[in-house]
Amino acid sequence: MLLDAFATRSADRVWTLSTASLLKALHAGRGLEELRRFLAESSTGEELPQTVTALLADAASRAEKVRDLGTCHLLECVDEAQAVMIAKDRRAGALCSRIGPRHLMVAPGDLPAVRAALLKLGCVLPART
Repeated sequence: MLLDAFATRSADRVWTLSTASLLKALHAGRGLEELRRFLAESSTGEELPQTVTALLADAASRAEKVRDLGTCHLLECVDEAQAVMIAKDRRAGALCSRIGPRHLMVAPGDLPAVRAALLKLGCVLPART
């Protein structure tokens, strides 16, 4: 049953919504809109109680605090000086982010341009085969 995904059953025909139960459902890939539709269809035409509306808004806000933007390339430099040189380069530095003393992060679409910029710096990032 849909309610079992979003709430904890506390008695026969009684479910308890909580921040924890909503976040658990979101973590499992469920959407709050799915629950909102169910509750709206199940109601007798009355609006949802303010506490439920607030709980859903809070869970939605928490779900937007961190996003997965996909895969990226992690480049490891031989030493910190090499990473600093690349990060400060006008071309390469605009396409990568330094994420540690020796590591740079590059978006997949930017890798060819970073490779070209590295070549101009006298470094080679061999193509993966």
